[in-house]
Amino acid sequence: MTITSWSFIAFLAIAALAFSIAPGRWRAHFVFPTTTLVFIWLVTPSASAAGALLGFIGLLWIATQIIYKWPARLVQVLVLSVTLVVFGWMKAYEFLAFLPFAGLVPATIGLSYMLIRAMQLLVDLAETPSLRPGLLSLFSFLTSWPCLISGPIQRYQDFRDQLASMEVFALNGDILFAAIQRMVKGYFLVLVLADATKHLWLGLQDVSLENPHPIALAGAQGAFLAHLFFDFSGYMHIVIGAGYLFGFRLPENFDHPWQSKSFLEFWGRWHMTMSNWFKTYVFNALLMVLVKRWPSARMTDLHGILAFFLTFFLVGLWHGTTWAFVLCGLLLGIGASVNQLYRTLMRRRLGKKRFEILAANKFYVVIAAALTFTFICFSVSPLWLSFDQIRRIVMSYEMSGLAVAELCLLLMLLFALPVIQWRPRVPTFPASHWRLPLMVGLQCAVIDAYIFLFPAIGGAFFYERF
Repeated sequence: MTITSWSFIAFLAIAALAFSIAPGRWRAHFVFPTTTLVFIWLVTPSASAAGALLGFIGLLWIATQIIYKWPARLVQVLVLSVTLVVFGWMKAYEFLAFLPFAGLVPATIGLSYMLIRAMQLLVDLAETPSLRPGLLSLFSFLTSWPCLISGPIQRYQDFRDQLASMEVFALNGDILFAAIQRMVKGYFLVLVLADATKHLWLGLQDVSLENPHPIALAGAQGAFLAHLFFDFSGYMHIVIGAGYLFGFRLPENFDHPWQSKSFLEFWGRWHMTMSNWFKTYVFNALLMVLVKRWPSARMTDLHGILAFFLTFFLVGLWHGTTWAFVLCGLLLGIGASVNQLYRTLMRRRLGKKRFEILAANKFYVVIAAALTFTFICFSVSPLWLSFDQIRRIVMSYEMSGLAVAELCLLLMLLFALPVIQWRPRVPTFPASHWRLPLMVGLQCAVIDAYIFLFPAIGGAFFYERF
């Protein structure tokens, strides 16, 4: 079962109906965990993979019990380290291939998102013992089916509060229409826009891999990022809308990332729940360690640059298990640290006020945005290229060909971004009860026409592999 299939729609309808007619006291502790188990059974590739996933949940429950009883820093570090090693072993990271039975664990889904939610809980549990969940609550949190496959990443505190409110939740017409409207928008993004850009990306990818063609390589990089946005943001609209039917208010994951003017701003707008998690639990922790280790005012800027590099290196590494993702992490770390270094140097040279005036200049904004997205497209290439393909491209294009490809991409973006980022004044229309249903109907009609006219490539959501 995939999220875009009719079987998912049937699952959602049955689950929402069962949830609505069940007594309030049954919803959080019986209906929701049951629907989650059914969802796992429907989307997990095999029974052994489902067993591996449940085994990982059991390990995480043991970890919560240990940290609750012994909240000392050393115990916390040991528990987190063991959890990370087991996760890496289950995911079959290439640099952990020396571990016994490495690569033999059946591939499953959702482990990366379960890990990041569990790490948040384990860190906060050491400081707030009252957060300790029971086994059933922990299972519901880690495997919450709207968020299992690709997020968004929800904090345990927020999930617990919403789980408690299920008892009094009442589904009405307004909530149902809001859910349908949000999900239809998501399906429009995924089935139409993401599919169209996927056709373009894969076609340009084939051309760029067969022969050294810088323009095709540049186009493939831009088309991939566009496909990734439509695919991932569309998925978020679908699951957030589906969550409405159960009283969930899942956090938003995108805030107009195409409006970004810098590398760090982009990651503050893209996959925001992941970015905020890494900022809270990695960047801040690293910065604190560096400041304590080298408590010098002269080192403050260097602390921030180094913390940004290490944090974004881990962001890249979290996305995949091969050496290509190590390269991705290095590129992301370089982008973040150079962006921070540039901001620091410019503020020193121009002063904060003059730098803000420069940053508001329209010409400067276009150049900065084009450079930002050129590097982003380049740095996320390991998400769609294997390490062998990267090696082939480097050998066939050589440095001069790669430079020409990135220059072509920069020129494309210089022309495209002003159009994309332009926000025309939209005239306000008087409120009408038929306008929103009309928009939903038009989106459904476009989806139906597109699927009828063009053969869909299909496949799982791109971020499911993470």
